[in-house]
Amino acid sequence: MLATIFGGSNTFNVVNVLLLAILIVTVAVNQLLIWQMKDMLGMKKMSFSFFDSSFAKADSVKLSGDATNDAMKFVISQGQPAIYGPELNVSFDSVQPSMDIMKQFDPTYGQNKITLAGADLQRYINIGLKIACEYCCGAKGLVFQNGQAACGCAHSQAMRGLLAYLITKHGNQYSDDELLRELARWKGMYFPKQMIDKLTGQLQGQPFTPDTASLVLGVNLPNYGKNSAQAPLPSDINNLPSMVGGC
Repeated sequence: MLATIFGGSNTFNVVNVLLLAILIVTVAVNQLLIWQMKDMLGMKKMSFSFFDSSFAKADSVKLSGDATNDAMKFVISQGQPAIYGPELNVSFDSVQPSMDIMKQFDPTYGQNKITLAGADLQRYINIGLKIACEYCCGAKGLVFQNGQAACGCAHSQAMRGLLAYLITKHGNQYSDDELLRELARWKGMYFPKQMIDKLTGQLQGQPFTPDTASLVLGVNLPNYGKNSAQAPLPSDINNLPSMVGGC
């Protein structure tokens, strides 16, 4: 039919133009929906995230006192993380590509495994036991007591890979709690809804877990209600986050 109307040689060009137009409209609509969703959540590029490319000083953070709003600020990060971001070319604005980069260093499953021993291995185990991929895996931590991976999902591989990288390359620049915070920042990007819900409840008085306590490390929290309290140091929390579901 198109050949009859437009002539044989023009048919292919007309179809291509129509397909291109449809593609452009689809991309534009998708982008509009994404920005509308971010606007509904309060995700402003300059004002939403507590964590940008480098941490704001605790005394300069402007928190609203609303638990949900502030939880969103703590959980969602933007830009490149300081120190290792430029080195690895990872960014909180490109979660999947960054995950693919970091997971290659996973000591168990990575294509470019980092081997740990001695004090570095013990540090890796201690931190890996305090955070887990509970929204994907059925494990209770990133690692077992012997340092082997407790879950094989990409989220866990990326967090273990980053932890091993930071311990071996920048171990003297981070405390254990600060290393845990870096993992928790990525966990927040992997599971934003779940982590926001979790932190919201803990800001209002539920017991903190090590991962969420690390996100508010060094921050003087406002009063979120009669049961709210300052978060303990992650290293002072003995309980591990509970795990549900499967991978």
